[in-house]
Amino acid sequence: MKTTIQILLFTILSFSISASATETLTLHHGWHIIRGFDAFAKGEPVDLPHTWNAADGMYGNTDYYRGLSTYRKALHVPVEWEGKRIFLKVDAAQTIADVFVDNQFVMQHRGGYTAFVAELTDFLQPGKDAKLDILVNNTANVDIAPICGDFNIFGGLYRGVQLLITEDLCIDPTYYASSGVFFTQTEVSEQQAKLRVTTLLSHPEKKYEDFELEFQLWEGNKQIRKLTSSVLDIAPDLFQTSHLPEAQVTMNMEIKKPRLWNGTQDPFLYKGIVILRQNGMEIDRREEEVGFRYFHADPEKGFFLNGRPYRLLGANYHQDRAERASALHPKDYMEDFDLMQEMGSNAVRFCHYPHAKFAYQQADRRGLVSWPEIPFVNVFVNNPAYKENLRQQLHELILQNYNHPSILFWGLFNEINSGWMERPSLMVKELHQLARQLDPTRPTMGASNQNDDFNGFTDLIAFNKYFGWYGNDFHEMGEWIDQEHANHPGRMMGVSEYGAGGSVYQQIDTLVHPDPWGAWHPENWQTLYHIENWKQLQQREFLWCNFIWCMFDFSVASRKEGSVFGRNDKGMVTYDRQVKKDSFYFYKANWNKNENVLYIADRRNDQRRQPETTIQVFSNCGEAELFVNGVSFGKRAPDAVHVLTWDHIPIQKGENRIEVKNKTMKDECTWWR
Repeated sequence: MKTTIQILLFTILSFSISASATETLTLHHGWHIIRGFDAFAKGEPVDLPHTWNAADGMYGNTDYYRGLSTYRKALHVPVEWEGKRIFLKVDAAQTIADVFVDNQFVMQHRGGYTAFVAELTDFLQPGKDAKLDILVNNTANVDIAPICGDFNIFGGLYRGVQLLITEDLCIDPTYYASSGVFFTQTEVSEQQAKLRVTTLLSHPEKKYEDFELEFQLWEGNKQIRKLTSSVLDIAPDLFQTSHLPEAQVTMNMEIKKPRLWNGTQDPFLYKGIVILRQNGMEIDRREEEVGFRYFHADPEKGFFLNGRPYRLLGANYHQDRAERASALHPKDYMEDFDLMQEMGSNAVRFCHYPHAKFAYQQADRRGLVSWPEIPFVNVFVNNPAYKENLRQQLHELILQNYNHPSILFWGLFNEINSGWMERPSLMVKELHQLARQLDPTRPTMGASNQNDDFNGFTDLIAFNKYFGWYGNDFHEMGEWIDQEHANHPGRMMGVSEYGAGGSVYQQIDTLVHPDPWGAWHPENWQTLYHIENWKQLQQREFLWCNFIWCMFDFSVASRKEGSVFGRNDKGMVTYDRQVKKDSFYFYKANWNKNENVLYIADRRNDQRRQPETTIQVFSNCGEAELFVNGVSFGKRAPDAVHVLTWDHIPIQKGENRIEVKNKTMKDECTWWR
């Protein structure tokens, strides 16, 4: 009978069972979607992750569907679940989600980028199937962040859904949909690290009897520490919030000479295991990775990781790609992070909202310092419901991602503007205080494009500046940074966005500043923009971060510019991840210390009109020699930003073979005139 039940479960639900009495069943298959709501409609079959905007939201259609859709699934509830607790966990639903079981309302969640958990125990009857409806609505709403933004709001269950089956006593999965286990590290150095392990417990009748919690710390395959406790904290006030946990157990330990999480050089992770036993039997557990590190920023010397200068270099990253929109799969994340690391990034800004746990786990394991943030974007309205939603989303961002060692800061806002609606200053100050209350071990930050008082309310500040793209001259970047630094010498200052559009389908052999809102975004101007901006940024070591806008082209329905409407084309890589732009290789030559680069820029401009041209090559492996149609034009050495330049190179009519060589590498392309 047991074997039959297991086979039936596997057929109806994709599932995995953890090494405890708790089961986790992934509900990825067997869904149907109905546009709007109909209590009896069957709908179209879909699998998760899923967004209904994968087709209509990508190509400049400002009328892409923003409304209500119903996700419906039949739940098989085995009789063996009698006496168990059953929780539904939704990893994200854009933007409002209402959960129903057999047409009975269970709960509502407001916010499209964080997880939520609903207990279904009282709505399900073991041995009887049930109908699960999740009504998802991505309609624009002025009391849920973001109210607006320069990115699409893709509706759907775009990350995944699980069922959690537990005993009455369990590690609490409902506390802001966190893991219920929190690792707080303090006094970290090469000599020691202190770790506080806090576990939240839940019981429907608050009976915390005959239990024991055990914490194990593993270094590879070796268990190095173990603690046990059966004592509840007298006052469960870990985060001092109005929503107190039911019960809390705290254990403390000290580790001598820890191996530190040291960014991309050595992203070492311990494994922390929390086991809950009752009457000697394991009934629940959590396994999380632990990375010990210490860090700080200095207003004159920049960023430090584990006591050493560690300049943060990377790009902004949206959860968006061709064909899938926001419904990304693990292999999509893996490809994206591979490209980030190939470019030489040691950090990533997860803009402009909380991203998937899998993305943060990748950052942990690859050593990429992470900047996550809540979707407090552009505008503020002094609406009590909106303010409460910002607080809620900050709680969820921090508590759901508390244990990720790659996360070193909490982002509170992006490009909020006092001139658009109401002044956001008091809200920023409140969010800063709340973040420090929830997590005093990490600083807060904001990304600003304004000269406003709230720039000084967070622990760190960074700026979005586009000198040389949206008007101005890119040579003004350094001048502006120096003036801002002089005006506020005590601030830890960075650059959170800088970039220019570039279409790989638009090529020309002259350099003219294009209209950023126009249909002509030649790739060579983007390349020049980044060369000239990086020359200035790299000289200013007091900048604690440098983040390009952005890593990949992404969709923005309202944009009518460049070669593809509905696209922000400032990425280093195209929307479909098929083409690395010239600017990608420029940064690879400057940032990637582990891989040699020799790359001819402007290679896609293969239809030449001018009889002479300038040829640029990116190299991080010394001087190189240029050959055109087999004729040498001499050697050049890289300049301070790894660019080799040959001026006044003749281009003959017809075919021209361009080749560059050094002692270990060569690159080549063909142009016609």
